[in-house]
Amino acid sequence: MKKLISLFFLFTINSVFAQEVIDKDFSKTNVENIHTGHNEIILTFDDGPNPGVTNKVLDILLEHNIKATFFVIGKNVLAHPDLMKRIVAEGHMVGNHSMTHTPLKNLDPLLWKAKVKSEVLDAHEVISPYMTNDRFFFFRAPEGAWAQKYADFLNGNEIGKSYKGPILWDIGGELEVRNGKYVQAADWECWSKKVSIDDCMSGYLYEAKQHKGGVVLMHDLRHQSVEMLTKLIPELEDRGFTFATMNDVNWK
Repeated sequence: MKKLISLFFLFTINSVFAQEVIDKDFSKTNVENIHTGHNEIILTFDDGPNPGVTNKVLDILLEHNIKATFFVIGKNVLAHPDLMKRIVAEGHMVGNHSMTHTPLKNLDPLLWKAKVKSEVLDAHEVISPYMTNDRFFFFRAPEGAWAQKYADFLNGNEIGKSYKGPILWDIGGELEVRNGKYVQAADWECWSKKVSIDDCMSGYLYEAKQHKGGVVLMHDLRHQSVEMLTKLIPELEDRGFTFATMNDVNWK
């Protein structure tokens, strides 16, 4: 009996330890279905910081007392430290969105490790002074391009093992019209296809309702996204949604 109890205890400890490692490692695929069903919205902004846009996004978030996550690009961080300092000072989270926003696909078979290192780990060195995350760091892959071998490679690194990702999104990934109604929308695609701000917003709102909240993808790149955010937050609040952060996700 004592032997069985000891074995059970050892198995339990090993299972907890293994789960902790899984929790903090890069995943072999993008992490999806992140925070749906809670009637909470987690705002995330990619590709910044960008002067003239990021600062206006911060103004809106400050007005509504909402904390967001900014998935930033290393080269932009180096160019705009003042914006980064403001992001942190106002209580927002910062995630890694690579060094140069180069999609990690069709990489040279002999050089892919060096490219993944430069885009992820070298970017971490630039971005980490602004990271104040509670449990682990977050990475979002440009264009969602990812492969299991990248995860295996990065998980062999102590910094890589401290990451969660690649983080995808629940709302805002693509543009879809069904029976003349926008049922999905993505700000970058809306603006490139000259979709109006109100139509684009309607796609976000529809998807938020369908998923009962979730992680929202936007970009602090163009002024149209700022204008939409100004309208989107009150519309979400009117529909009973509250706002959360990446730290509120029940990571599995």
